[in-house]
Amino acid sequence: MSQRQTVVIGLDGAHFELLRPWIEDGKLPNIASIIDDGTAADLCSVLPPVTSPNWKAYLTGKNPSKFGIFWWENIDTDNRRVYYPSHRKNEQTEYWERIAEDASVGVVNVPTTYPPKSVDNACVVAGAPDGENTGFSTPESLEAELVDKFDYTVTTKNRMETKPDATVDEILDRIDSRFKVAKHLLETRDLDFLQVTTFYINTLHHFLWDDETTLEAWRAIDAHIGDLRSGDRNVVLMSDHGSTEIETVFNINAWLEQEGFLTLKRDVSDFMYRLGLTTNRVEQFVDALGLRNLAFKLAPERLKRKVPDEQGEVHKGAKTDRVDWDESVALASGQGPVYLLLDPSTSEYDRVRSHIVEQLTAVRGPNGEKVCNDVLVKEEYYSGPYENEAPDIIIDQREGVHIRGGIGNDNIFADPENEGWRAENKRRGLFAACGPDFTSEAVDPMSILDLAPTLLHLYGKDIPTAMDGTVRSDVFAADSSITDTPIEYRDSDERDAEIRRIRRIARSLDDY
Repeated sequence: MSQRQTVVIGLDGAHFELLRPWIEDGKLPNIASIIDDGTAADLCSVLPPVTSPNWKAYLTGKNPSKFGIFWWENIDTDNRRVYYPSHRKNEQTEYWERIAEDASVGVVNVPTTYPPKSVDNACVVAGAPDGENTGFSTPESLEAELVDKFDYTVTTKNRMETKPDATVDEILDRIDSRFKVAKHLLETRDLDFLQVTTFYINTLHHFLWDDETTLEAWRAIDAHIGDLRSGDRNVVLMSDHGSTEIETVFNINAWLEQEGFLTLKRDVSDFMYRLGLTTNRVEQFVDALGLRNLAFKLAPERLKRKVPDEQGEVHKGAKTDRVDWDESVALASGQGPVYLLLDPSTSEYDRVRSHIVEQLTAVRGPNGEKVCNDVLVKEEYYSGPYENEAPDIIIDQREGVHIRGGIGNDNIFADPENEGWRAENKRRGLFAACGPDFTSEAVDPMSILDLAPTLLHLYGKDIPTAMDGTVRSDVFAADSSITDTPIEYRDSDERDAEIRRIRRIARSLDDY
C-alpha cells in the first residue's frame, strides 16, 4: 500500500486536443508540469462517450451492462417508456469505498453520485449535473459547513441557451468552489485519498469550445491544480471523455423515421411548437415577469418535459408519449445507443438489426464524410446482468459528429452553427499522473475502466473479479513499493450482491 496521499482530479470532457496549444503557450503551467514530471496518455471512455454512464464506469471499473445505466436515458422496450434508472446509481460498490475500509477518503462533485452514499471513513459531496442543492453531502453536517463557509451549491440556475453571461459567471464560481472545498477537506479531515471533479467545464467546451472564456476557466483550474501539488503527494488527472469541435449534426431519430423504422404521434409538443412555445422562449418569458422560480416549482414535471426545444424536439422521458410503439421498430438515444422494439428471439429481430447496422454504417454526412466509426451489436460490446436491457445497437460516432437523440425534428442533418453547441464529446479523454508512486516514462493509452483497479492496487487492495478494467502496473515508478506488490484478486459477486440488497432495502424505506 502506498503511504502517500493521492489526489485524483476529474476534468469532465478534457483532452489534449484543446489543452495542448495552451500548454505549449505556457498558459497552463501546472498541468504542463504534471505531464513533464510524470506520465500522460489518452484515456478511452466506454460507449457512448457521455458523463452518464462514464463516471459510473470509472467509479466501478465495470462496463454499463453491469450497473444498468446506458446514457442519460434508458429505453425500456418491455414497458414502452423512456426513463433514467436513478435508483441504480448507488447500487454498485465504488472503488473509493474499498479504499475507505483502511483509509480516510473524500469525494467531491463526481457526477452520478447523488444522493451521496454514507460510508465510514468517507466524506462525500455529490456532484452536478444530476445532483441537487440540498441533501448533497455525507455526513449531513458537512452540508451546513460548506454552505456557511463557501455558500456552496451543486448546480447552476441559469442556462447557456438563454443567459450565457450569467451562466458563465455561475460556472466560474462553481469551478472555484469545488477546488476550495477540496483544499478545505484536505486541511481539516486528514484525508489519505481525495477525488475532486469539475463538471461544468464541459459546458463551456460544448458552447464555447476554445473561446477565451474557456481558457479563463482552464487557467483557474490550472491554478488550483498547482495548489494541490505537493512533493510527497500523488496527483492524477483524468477525464470521463474528451471533446472536439463539431463538424456534422446527425439527428438519428429523424433518420430512423425517414427510413421507416420509427413512427411518431402528434401531441401537445407539436401544438406548442407551432405556437412558437419553446423551452428558451418560455424561460425568457417567465424571467421577464420575475416568475421563473415560481413557474418551475408549480408546473408539473410532465408538462415541463413536453415543451419542445428550438428545433421542435422533445428529449428523454418526454419521448415516451411521442412514440407510436405499435408501429415503430427502433428508437435511439443521443450519441450512439439504438434500441429495437422487437422480440429478440425472432428472426425478424435479427433481420431488422442487421439491416439497420448496414444502413448506419453507410450513412454519410452533407459533405460525404462518414458519421460512424463503427456500428456494433450489443453482444459485441456489453457483458453483464443488465445486458438484456442494453441498446441493441451501439454507434461509435466519428470525432466531429454530434448525434442528437431528440424526436420531432424533420431534418436528418443540421448546421452546427444553428444548434447551439460548438463541441461534442469524443472517446479519447486524458490521463496524467505524477508523484512518488508514478513513473516519468511514457505509457500506452488506457481505458477508463483501468483506473478503479489501478487505484485500488495503489492502496494495497485486492481487485474484484467483476471489474472489467486491469491494473496498469506500467504507470507506477520502478522504485515505488507498489511495483513489487503482487496484484491480488477476489470474487466479489456475493459481497456486492449483499451490499446491493441492503441499499435497495434502505432506499425503499426512504421512499416509504
